[in-house]
Amino acid sequence: MGEGISKLKNNLLLIKNYNVLVTILSDGEENASVEYSGATIKKMIEELKLNNWTFTYIGTDHDVKKFALSISITNTMHFDKTEEGIKNMFVEEGNARMSYSLGIRNKKNSTDDFYKKKK
Repeated sequence: MGEGISKLKNNLLLIKNYNVLVTILSDGEENASVEYSGATIKKMIEELKLNNWTFTYIGTDHDVKKFALSISITNTMHFDKTEEGIKNMFVEEGNARMSYSLGIRNKKNSTDDFYKKKK
């Protein structure tokens, strides 16, 4: 996560007036990163959320909300690791992305309510 977020941040240094959507999809397996600690990732996310970055976390087979909150991500989705569960997750994710894009067009911030159902 840390390397990907850092690269994206560096690619945007010269660009103004943008929104960034970062989605993390995880099976919950620890990969034992040595370059970026959880505290470092959390600090990066907290700083970037102040600058039109939206972070989402989708996971299975672990406590998705607990882990996401530990790195300051409030937009979460849990899915069942079945064919139907994966299909439903991608449908919900696609709908959320559509609402996010419409929100940007309409100058509405959706940083903290990405997966909430829009009426």
